[in-house]
Amino acid sequence: MNVTGTINEDIYAMRLQQGDELAFRYVMERYFPVITLFARRFISNHAVAEDVAEETFIKLWHHHERVTSFQSLKAFLYITAKNACLNELRKEKNQQYRHQVYEANIDREEDFIANEIIRAEVKAEILRTVNSLPGKMKRVFELSYLEGLPNREIAKALQISVNTVKGQKARALELVKEKLQGRDILPFALLLLAAMRKD
Repeated sequence: MNVTGTINEDIYAMRLQQGDELAFRYVMERYFPVITLFARRFISNHAVAEDVAEETFIKLWHHHERVTSFQSLKAFLYITAKNACLNELRKEKNQQYRHQVYEANIDREEDFIANEIIRAEVKAEILRTVNSLPGKMKRVFELSYLEGLPNREIAKALQISVNTVKGQKARALELVKEKLQGRDILPFALLLLAAMRKD
């Protein structure tokens, strides 16, 4: 699935392979939020998930010569992040329980990882789209879909009526759909938004 637009990103991969810092910066700016979201599916602590993302990109820079295409670059990022997340989980007190759950689901691991990659990339694309919404509408959307607050709490936090919150959410959702119209991620984005919706 291509959620990164029409840019031929293999060019960035080739430049990165040659040690081009600008190419590395492009990849990091584009994929740091995606890898952080991916890590959050394993690790509940946002700061630790960001640490995993940072460690992943440090490893990418140290092994940039291994990059042969943008697909291989993405595979490196996800595999490295997944391994770092599993290392973090092993450090937790309930290591034995988590290990048992992991062993019980090992046959489904590949499907799980593939689904989480899609989820992280789609969510990152939604966030990029949401960033272009008008100020208060953007905040209503974030509080509802990203922070999981019900309409009443959003209204109280922003000092607006519940009906205004509902209207802003409906309009924001329309705008997000419009911006994603024609993209292959739209069905996935709508499913994800439906799962994230609280009211």
